[in-house]
Amino acid sequence: MLLGDLLSDPELGLVLLHGADQVDRQVRGVYITDLIDPRRYLGGGELVLSGLMWHSGPDDSERFVSALVDAGVAALAAGTARLGHAPPDLVEACRSHDLPIVEVPLTVSFNTLADRVQRRSAPRRELVAAVAAGADLDQALRMAADELGADCWVLSAAGWVVGGTAELPDAARCAALREFATGRLPNTVRSDDDVHVLWPVESDVDPRAARWFVLARGAFDDWDAERVAIATDLGTVVALLRARVDEARSIAGRSVEAALRRLLDGTSSPEEVAARLETAGLPTGEPLRAVALDIGDPVESTTLLREIAAATGMASVTASLGGSATALFVGDEAHLVQLDAQLGRIAGDVEPCLEGRNLAVGVSDVTRATALRGTLEEAGYALRLAQRRRGRAEVVAAAELASHEVLLASTPDELRRSYRERLLADLIAYDDAHHSELVRTLRTFLDCSGSWSRCAKQLHVHVNTLRYRIQRVEEITGRDLSEFPSRVDFYLALELDHPTST
Repeated sequence: MLLGDLLSDPELGLVLLHGADQVDRQVRGVYITDLIDPRRYLGGGELVLSGLMWHSGPDDSERFVSALVDAGVAALAAGTARLGHAPPDLVEACRSHDLPIVEVPLTVSFNTLADRVQRRSAPRRELVAAVAAGADLDQALRMAADELGADCWVLSAAGWVVGGTAELPDAARCAALREFATGRLPNTVRSDDDVHVLWPVESDVDPRAARWFVLARGAFDDWDAERVAIATDLGTVVALLRARVDEARSIAGRSVEAALRRLLDGTSSPEEVAARLETAGLPTGEPLRAVALDIGDPVESTTLLREIAAATGMASVTASLGGSATALFVGDEAHLVQLDAQLGRIAGDVEPCLEGRNLAVGVSDVTRATALRGTLEEAGYALRLAQRRRGRAEVVAAAELASHEVLLASTPDELRRSYRERLLADLIAYDDAHHSELVRTLRTFLDCSGSWSRCAKQLHVHVNTLRYRIQRVEEITGRDLSEFPSRVDFYLALELDHPTST
């Protein structure tokens, strides 16, 4: 409903103290509070009702109004039971921040005012009640679609359509994912000839790349207050349904996590772990692959991997393991073989939502539950290789493990630093003291497989100059670069020294 609808209701007798030019603001709900900073409980668009118990002076008014404006509320309704009127400094703070404020007569209770707003949203109460009574996502979406008069869907930032009332064109799905990544919600999304409204699902799920959102046909600018209210409650019930899904995933994950830890430390047999997997819904007689994922936080990594696993459509279970997240995927071999490519596409979908963090994924080969311990270790090695590459979204499959990079990624940090220091410290010190480029010259020389002409051309120097530099490298390090083992040693040390290495 509009703020003006409340002001024009003679039974309420509200007095507008500021905001005469904003009576067309949409009121999407009511929130009653006497907290001086209720921001974390507000989603935007509310009429905030306050008895002003927090008020002791102008500083309190400024702090309270600033919090409301930051949360994007529609207006403030000030009660008069405590002070007899809205304090002038509160009105001035609202005027300064251009927040509409109304005074509620002593004869009107907050419950009466809240009920008047809720009465305009009866269909929403039916939607919430249905979900509270056990309705699933498909039922909730059908109810919302009937009230909105338009098809609607729930999407995951990982790219999959969680549910919907019709087939969603891929162009619309991709456009919605791009718009969600920008963080502008609610908003209108246009793709080909389709127009949709992107609506948030209010939840505390982190990271953003693991969240869900609502999509409905239409343009946001054309929505009236009733449609906005319905979409708001749809976002709320989807958050409730998501919480149920996450709880079920977490229960399965905890059981499997304990079994996998015992498998890795040798206190549990593969047969015992297989029994746990069966209980979690994974048929262990079929082929499987392990996937390890890390975005820097074990809890958020696990949440994200669960969403990515769901997006594949394959049977899986996810658990936190070894400071990262691990998932086991079970299915026919033909689908499992394509898993790393599928994960690569999904990683591309979530990458814009990573907010500057790097996503690293390691994927094992296809195997059986009887070889699970080796499979987990293989996924871990692939993960470390992906972390070492430090791309925004790196997916490394087991097939890439036949590389010196695996040895570097698996070597303890202290040993890697020591190895690098022994080989390169004197060269780096010489370059720093003489402003020379011996380290760069050595790197280019090895990249060119020891070709004098190609290396000189890349460095834009004469071959004789290059020979002099390489001779200085040999003198400083005491190593002969005509010998292949010396070249290998320097190559590995330079790989450790490279900015993309850890």
